[in-house]
Amino acid sequence: MEASVLSNQHCSSSIEGAATDWRQAVDHEIAALGWTDGTRVEQLDESVTIFTIDTFIAKALQRQQEGPATFSLSVYLEGRGALSINGAKPLTIGPRVAAVFASPRFARGEMVIPAAQRLHFIDLRFEQPFLMKVGGEPLARLGGDLLTEHSVPEQDVFLVGLASPAALQQTAWDIARCQLPDGLARRLYLHSKAIESLSIVVDALCRRSAGSSTIKAHERLRVERAQQLISTRYDLDWTIARLSREVGLNERKLKHGFRQIVGNSVHSYLRQVRLDAAASLLRDGHSVTHAALSVGFDSLSHFSKIFTEVKGVAPSRYRQQF
Repeated sequence: MEASVLSNQHCSSSIEGAATDWRQAVDHEIAALGWTDGTRVEQLDESVTIFTIDTFIAKALQRQQEGPATFSLSVYLEGRGALSINGAKPLTIGPRVAAVFASPRFARGEMVIPAAQRLHFIDLRFEQPFLMKVGGEPLARLGGDLLTEHSVPEQDVFLVGLASPAALQQTAWDIARCQLPDGLARRLYLHSKAIESLSIVVDALCRRSAGSSTIKAHERLRVERAQQLISTRYDLDWTIARLSREVGLNERKLKHGFRQIVGNSVHSYLRQVRLDAAASLLRDGHSVTHAALSVGFDSLSHFSKIFTEVKGVAPSRYRQQF
């Protein structure tokens, strides 16, 4: 999670309605931290929001965090601390450090900020529809393209830190020091800087991802075989261990290779295939129970919860739309 402890809305078919809940959550968290006076919020449009936070940390903070789905980019200008996702190692933050956080679901973590220091950073939030529009699904899950010790890929929750390129630091300072008055010119300027920041990070992470790929030809074939098995036999109880035995590739290489080649974790890909198949059955008029059991879910309540979380609508309501 980010040091700002600001959480985005759940994916929803109604952006305007979801944004209201999101803003209420943001205001509550900022107030709880005592950062209201040091925070400026720039709601540029329905797709991009900028939080500029510049505050003095008088007392040490060690705060548990939780929040719904979000994709954010944080660029740190001053101050030090650590961020962590439950189940992963902390990421050290400080000047000239950037962090990408990506999660399609509710996630929990912790923030630790030492006392007697100024904390100054830019937090950029990009909505899912915008990410899909400019780059499709791979961009929407950019933070998950790199497996790091700070992430929990089994839960599709990713925290990726990187040394902030000079160009990114400059755009962050440009945002923080923007002197334009409120109005169209300011919104256009800040919107361009937010997009520029995202572009710089995408380039940096893509270069890093390409340089870290060590998949051999025979391993690629086995990973592709694993993907095919999931795509065609999604109703089976596929665990990492079972899939590993089936394709003849050890678990570590299978998980790493799947992320590199498919762009998703095994668990997430299986869930995605199952939900897409269930949606197809619902569109054809099958009952929610039949759809859930047919694609491999043994708990109707769990299926309904995951389907609603991912598709943005309950399965029963989804079925009624067709």
